[in-house]
Amino acid sequence: MIYKHQHFSLSKERGIVCDENNKELRLTGNAFRVLVFLCEKLNANITEIGDHLDWAKNYDENHIRQYRYKINTVIGYDVIKYKNAIYSLIGDIEKCERINENNRITDLLHSDSIELEKNSQKNSMSKVEKIKFNKTPAIIVSILLLLTFFSLPYGYYNFLRIAVTGVSVFYAYYLHQQNLVEKMNFWFWGLIAIAILFNPLFPIYLDKATWGVLDIIAAVFFVGFVYDKKLNK
Repeated sequence: MIYKHQHFSLSKERGIVCDENNKELRLTGNAFRVLVFLCEKLNANITEIGDHLDWAKNYDENHIRQYRYKINTVIGYDVIKYKNAIYSLIGDIEKCERINENNRITDLLHSDSIELEKNSQKNSMSKVEKIKFNKTPAIIVSILLLLTFFSLPYGYYNFLRIAVTGVSVFYAYYLHQQNLVEKMNFWFWGLIAIAILFNPLFPIYLDKATWGVLDIIAAVFFVGFVYDKKLNK
């Protein structure tokens, strides 16, 4: 039998009590037996509790008070109250024959549930459709790079940095996703280098002539990359 309370869960057969976060608590012996009894009866007097523990022994009020104190301390809430010579369980109790898969109460089973959830997430991720290869971004950015031979406003170069960096990151991620990094090592690290060189967040400042040469190299690199035979197999 499983008893579920707002602040704890108790398994009578397994002899364990867990808090609301499914962490097993150290509640054993007569204190555990008193909690089980009150989960079943909800309230009882000292004589009834004493008879449940062992009718042959004389359990007085001091014994039961100590068990009550231990239960409340271990659980961390006042779940048992004493009033008018009656010990009562505070709050509602839900009873069920067995615990279901999604509401386990031991640390070990709880960790199994987390592991199953992680595996489910991995399986879901593996089903996500992979991005498709597209030559258009590389061709467009190559044209943008070659246009720098003309006299253009300063804002165009800021836009160019963003476009080149974005396209480089896109293709680098594509190679990584398709497991082509090792096969196309040169292109992958070339894309990373271009992304760093043109990044708009921490811009690298060079003279116009140097940038002119780098723009041509980058444009040729992108064209060569998208028409590589390994990539188009």
